[in-house]
Amino acid sequence: MKKACTGVLGGSFNPIHFGHIELAVKAHTQFDLPEVLLMPISMSYYKDLSVLTESAQRLKMTELAAAECGPGFLKCSSLDIDRGGMTYTCDTIDELSLIYDEIFFIVGSDSLMYIDKWKNAGDFLKKCIIVYAKRDGDTPDELLKKEEFLKENFRADIRRLEITNHPISSSQIREMIRKGEDVRGLIPRSVEEYIRDNNLYK
Repeated sequence: MKKACTGVLGGSFNPIHFGHIELAVKAHTQFDLPEVLLMPISMSYYKDLSVLTESAQRLKMTELAAAECGPGFLKCSSLDIDRGGMTYTCDTIDELSLIYDEIFFIVGSDSLMYIDKWKNAGDFLKKCIIVYAKRDGDTPDELLKKEEFLKENFRADIRRLEITNHPISSSQIREMIRKGEDVRGLIPRSVEEYIRDNNLYK
């Protein structure tokens, strides 16, 4: 028997930070999701693979963040890493559709703007609910127009997630760590300790 529903937040999580955590927590509360899966990607066709930390380390940091910031509802999934190779949303949604009746796929508005260009978008947009959070740089008019386009052309279920914008990014955090700057308050304490103990991003 399938489980009722889940939220899914994928990313390189290199490292995972409080911006990611807020997306997951707000989706959990706003849409009454029993769980949100934090899912590190294996590899991505649009990411610079030269700066991508080893999968096992990114997975461990994500597990630590889930345990620290959302025990009980935040869970870490190794689905994409276990599959290996390039990570495509369509493959992830196909696998999750065998387990869950309803999937809330969480993205930033920057991803929403070109989600219809992703591999097999017409297929996976029918199998999940897209939950997006506005990012700086995307105007309400642009987003409304994109929502309407996706609904009309793909019959997509698009829902807006209300969050506080976090201007920090994983790449900025990596650079701060490389320079020896303080990253407290930007990433969970357990993740900060793991990075220090394993001498990451130096």
